[in-house]
Amino acid sequence: MKVKTITCPNCGHANNFLAEDCSQCGIIFSKYYEELEKAEDLRRHIEEQEKAEELKRQQEEEARIEEERRRREEAEKAEELRKQKEEEARLEAEQKAEAQKRADILRRQKEELEKVEELRRQEEEKARAEEERLRREEEEKAEALRQQQEEEARKAEELRRQKEEEARAEEERLRREEEEKAEALRQQQEEEARKAEELRRQEEEEARAEEERLRREEEEKAETLRQQEEDAQEERDKAAADMTGPLLMPVSTPDFRPAETLQDRLSPYAGQMIGVSYGNPSEIQNVKLISVNTDHFQIFYPISNHVVSYAYRQLMLVTENPEGISAVGPDISPVFPVVIEVPRPFFHKS
Repeated sequence: MKVKTITCPNCGHANNFLAEDCSQCGIIFSKYYEELEKAEDLRRHIEEQEKAEELKRQQEEEARIEEERRRREEAEKAEELRKQKEEEARLEAEQKAEAQKRADILRRQKEELEKVEELRRQEEEKARAEEERLRREEEEKAEALRQQQEEEARKAEELRRQKEEEARAEEERLRREEEEKAEALRQQQEEEARKAEELRRQEEEEARAEEERLRREEEEKAETLRQQEEDAQEERDKAAADMTGPLLMPVSTPDFRPAETLQDRLSPYAGQMIGVSYGNPSEIQNVKLISVNTDHFQIFYPISNHVVSYAYRQLMLVTENPEGISAVGPDISPVFPVVIEVPRPFFHKS
């Protein structure tokens, strides 16, 4: 069956699908993806700010274009009004020239022009009335245009203030959202720190409890081993105490002469390398019998450089063989002329 794995986004190592952290680089997957989500939220926030700034620039550009259009329209209207006034002045000048021409004709033809003069006066009156009417219309148009321009300016100012108010409201909303997010993030970080501290204290408490348990087990094992050794030594001492007088050994010396005491048994091997065992025939250690005395003998251990004295009552077995004794047979080196069995000594390391 194929095992599901999860690839570490940091080092690319394939981990178990249920793993909480990477076994190679050690990152914690949940924190890594939380950091990615925070970075994504920050990116979206920056994009929203950029969109808002782009919208603001677009609105400012539209306002500038509108102001430019309004300025051009005012300039065109002013130019049109100037041309119209020039045309009126030209017409007035032409009218005056015509009136002067008529006056000259009337002066030359005074009688004939009395009716014409009356008619001229009537026509001039009409012209003045028409001119007054046109002037009033122009003034009314100019006033209407001024009011229209003022109204447009008022509307533009109102629109600008409304946009500024909306921008301030949006900025305040974004600021509050950022503060709320920062506060939530701070609380989350404090909660994570509290949980991490609590987990650390719990792990330390468990480690102390485990250390105390192991220490107690070691003490109990040491006490049990010490008690067992004391019991074994007590049994050996008790068995040795039951022996009285010189111990006789049924085994002959290498020259087959009888030996009445253990001292007589061991004396021929003084100064030689002999074998010593501790109850296991397959485990024989090479030592040197350095002295054989009336009540004890001494052995030198070459490996540890220790000299140990044994009382004869501690000697549990003596085995002799003229052909030599080894752990498993005569063809195995080294071989010993004699092997003794004694209690295992305990050497203290300095």
